[in-house]
Amino acid sequence: MTPSQADAARQTGPVVVLAGAGTGKTKTLVAGIVDRVVKRRMSPDRILAVTFTNKAAGEMKTRIAAALNIAQAPYWVGTFHAHGRRQLRTDPDIAGLRPGFDVCDSEDSTKIVRRLLEKAIEAGVMNADDGETFRKRVKSVSSRIAMLKENMVLPPDAVTWVEGRIATDAITEGDDIMVWRDAAALYPAYQAMLRESNRADFADLLLWPTVTMLRDERYRQDWSGRFDCVLADEFQDVNRLQFLWLKCLSKDHNELFVVGDDAQSIL
Repeated sequence: MTPSQADAARQTGPVVVLAGAGTGKTKTLVAGIVDRVVKRRMSPDRILAVTFTNKAAGEMKTRIAAALNIAQAPYWVGTFHAHGRRQLRTDPDIAGLRPGFDVCDSEDSTKIVRRLLEKAIEAGVMNADDGETFRKRVKSVSSRIAMLKENMVLPPDAVTWVEGRIATDAITEGDDIMVWRDAAALYPAYQAMLRESNRADFADLLLWPTVTMLRDERYRQDWSGRFDCVLADEFQDVNRLQFLWLKCLSKDHNELFVVGDDAQSIL
């Protein structure tokens, strides 16, 4: 490790490490975990570390296990959605779900949106499109519903939120406005269909635990109290939902260690 990496890894409290591509950001995050376990005597099982993809999580686990000279990485190392799923499996009722719920992939979510759009068109509530245009519309509406969830917008508030964004020119282009309005209108029915079939989509895995932590202090403390440190890789790509989830889980101990490259942000 370079002196700068070693110094960053030893920092306490809220830490943001910004560096360019290929400069060892993940190495620094792993070193931060090792420092906390070896020098600060934190239990590996009380450290939460997250990243975005299963591949990246696998690489992180391998590095952490090797650095700590243990057979496998601590339990709470994985993707944002894997950890959200664990929370929701523990308390499915916070999302109006029952134990043993299924998780929809993007194709399943798109099928629900297609069905709802078809019903709305048949009822004369929404305008019809030809085949290819309709397929693109379905995909776009599905994407916007996911974005509503990533912005912590719940079904009853979707129309007001979208109209507010349109009024302030945050949503401007004609076709985009139509898609956002479709998404806001269909979102409550989409969520109702998920609940009726005891399913959650990927965004739900973080949405409902985060909403509940913000509303219920005892619930938040229960989960925050399981960890002594929270770490996140590729921090430049977190959305509002992911940021609030990290903030809720690190609020009590204030040990949030993140690494990223703001020049590579997708936002």
